[in-house]
Amino acid sequence: MLLMLSTAKTKHGALTLSSILFKHFSSNSTTPNQISTIPKQPLAPTASVLCSLLSKETTASVDSLLGSFKQQLSSELVLQILMNYKQLGRRKTLDFFSWAGLQMHFQFDDCVVEFMADFLGRRKLFDDMKHLLLTVSLHKGGVSCRAVSTCIRFLGREGRIREALCVFQEMESRFGCKPDNLVYNNVLYVLCKKDSSGHLIDFALAVFRRIESPDVYSYSNMLVGLCKFGRFETAVEVFGEMCSTGLVPTRSAVNVLIGELCLLSAKEAAVAKVRVKNVRRPFKILVPNVHEKSGAIQPAVGVFWEVYKLGLLPSTFVIIRLLLELSKLGKMEEAVGVLRAVEGRKLSCVEEGYCIVMKGLCEHCCVEEASRLFGRMLSQGMKPRLTIYNSVICMLCKLGNLDGAESVFKMMNKKRCLPDSCTYSALVHAYCEAGKWKAAYDLMIEMLGLGCSPPFHTYSSVDKLLRENEQTDLCFKLERKLETQILEKLCKDGQLDDAYEKLKSMVEKGFYPPVYARDSFKNAFRKYGKLNIARDLLQTIDDMDNNEEKQLCTQ
Repeated sequence: MLLMLSTAKTKHGALTLSSILFKHFSSNSTTPNQISTIPKQPLAPTASVLCSLLSKETTASVDSLLGSFKQQLSSELVLQILMNYKQLGRRKTLDFFSWAGLQMHFQFDDCVVEFMADFLGRRKLFDDMKHLLLTVSLHKGGVSCRAVSTCIRFLGREGRIREALCVFQEMESRFGCKPDNLVYNNVLYVLCKKDSSGHLIDFALAVFRRIESPDVYSYSNMLVGLCKFGRFETAVEVFGEMCSTGLVPTRSAVNVLIGELCLLSAKEAAVAKVRVKNVRRPFKILVPNVHEKSGAIQPAVGVFWEVYKLGLLPSTFVIIRLLLELSKLGKMEEAVGVLRAVEGRKLSCVEEGYCIVMKGLCEHCCVEEASRLFGRMLSQGMKPRLTIYNSVICMLCKLGNLDGAESVFKMMNKKRCLPDSCTYSALVHAYCEAGKWKAAYDLMIEMLGLGCSPPFHTYSSVDKLLRENEQTDLCFKLERKLETQILEKLCKDGQLDDAYEKLKSMVEKGFYPPVYARDSFKNAFRKYGKLNIARDLLQTIDDMDNNEEKQLCTQ
């Protein structure tokens, strides 16, 4: 507590700031200056001399150094010296202010008090900061709203909520200062953004209602606080009031409001686990998560369009969240509208937004709108991601439009977008349902050739279709190809025991892997120093190959 412990030599001896608090001085008129309006200018000659004297390394008191300058002291001179605190250091700056306050009976202009309140707050000297305001007030000096708001803001940042509220509630009775919007906004900032308990949100709302003409920050702070503590209906009402006055909220407030409404909508649509106890063996079931409030996505969309009309857009993260929620709920018309509005502003989320909306349109089989949006992507030179191609192909296959799915598949190859197992599986299943066994088999072989592992049900569908069409040889070829791919993957992953068992089972079935698969098997065992284990099995395969060759030659 440097300011409280700093001393100033007077005829009464060493006095601390705390001992001066209740000492009576005559009042002096104040000039309502704002510290932010005072530009930093070169030091006046007198201020330069005082700073030079204070900067000296000496044990002499401030009064002995600057005693001859007492008559020249003024608020402007004091402020110039205080603003050079980097040159003086914290201790000497506080010593000088204590000395100057004694000489001028703390009859400073507002700008000096505001500067010192900020100076003390930044250094977390909160008790000194409050004593400063009380000292100036008791000495009939002027305490401005800016000084009080600075005190409230710093106390709130440090989590000293109760102390900040005490300063606010006592400012008229103790400091003779009526709150203005700056004070109210700092109080709302403390209650809505820094308080984590939620017990004071009703008090914050009462403070907000006391403001005669709330400004952008009043509304924005209130919106953040109401969303933070789950008061969404009130938040939407306050937002409506704000829009009716023509004010535009801050972007952070819009992000919080839309983001929290989307999150609430997601919780409404989620499922919850409920334990059934009134049975012999209790069990859990999944049931819809019934929420007291419903339809949170509609207010979120409404807020988006209101701020869009006012020329403001939420952040990329919030827009993506909104599009995801709309797509999940099947509200594709609203999602397309939001995407087109965002596209007009050329935000960084346009490409990802297209991906989300395209997937939603395909999942809900909105063929016409998906086709238009897909064509728009291509016409604007965008390169659709693999997930978009897969969504379109899955939708067309689901609707039985194999020609369209094949066209999109060919387009993928032209655009050099490599398909994955999902792409192949969708097409294979569509061919199987259409009874096109040859196309399904060819596509499965191509899939295995690219190293894509088909799901078991996909392979089963092709195998069943081939057997139904008496294509047993192709069934064996397909099985051998699949077994070989699995063997190579096990060798690549270093799973030697599983690889050994897989090759052994293949040999028992009469499947002899190709040379490249045997080399992979041998190299994997050699890498881990276990080639002796693999040599016997490989020798067995070579012997069988030799026997087959001899039989062919004799025939």
